[in-house]
Amino acid sequence: MQKVLVTGAGSGIGKEFTKLYLQDGSEVLAVSLLQAELDALPEDFRFGVSRLHTLQMDLAKPDAAEALLQWCQDNDWLPDVLINNAGFACFGEAVELSTERVANMLELNVITLTMASMLFGRAMKRRGHGKILNVGSTAGMVPSTRMAAYCGSKSYVNTFTYALAAELKPFGVTVTCLTPGATQTKFAQAGGIDTFTGKSLLHNMFEKNKAGSPVEVARSGYDALAAGKTQARVGKGSTFAAVAARVVSQKRLPTLVKNP
Repeated sequence: MQKVLVTGAGSGIGKEFTKLYLQDGSEVLAVSLLQAELDALPEDFRFGVSRLHTLQMDLAKPDAAEALLQWCQDNDWLPDVLINNAGFACFGEAVELSTERVANMLELNVITLTMASMLFGRAMKRRGHGKILNVGSTAGMVPSTRMAAYCGSKSYVNTFTYALAAELKPFGVTVTCLTPGATQTKFAQAGGIDTFTGKSLLHNMFEKNKAGSPVEVARSGYDALAAGKTQARVGKGSTFAAVAARVVSQKRLPTLVKNP
């Protein structure tokens, strides 16, 4: 039976990934910061609950990826599929944000994702098979004001994932970068976007219900990973971001996609 590890699995896109893999008969380890979210998962799923395992862990802590690998080794639970979905955004003027909050975001979005990809990817390479999906973002294609650090973190995820895919492909390991646009999850609330009162392209998308569905996003990533694709771009604004990144200079993009 295929084993699938999903981070940020308690809600949103991660929860939908968990549902998809339970539906296809996989055994799933759902990892989340909030125990309450994990406790609610069996009630939300009417199938595959016997194949669902949960693990509460703060992946924004240093050495979190190493701790996650150690748990998997101790419990004979090395995954065939790794979904690096956990992440959050800090919304606001970069120099005015809490440095501790931004450091936690970078630890989760960049360091833990990188180390998990390396550690579990190394095991997959040795076995000669495996799949990794990293959740990047269209924000990584288009730098935006009030999201400088977040855009930077997702730009890293996008490029790291494409390079890792090329390195691991000869060894039978598929690596996919999922780059969604704005998606209706707890992302806006956690990042402070939903309470912003100024003019904001991103806030406007959430406020007017223009953001994409986590169901649609997860399905796109699931299908792309199964098909061995390196990229899965999905959601409203994703096409715009991809085109803008090609035709507009990096120095001008923040004035085009701005949150003044």
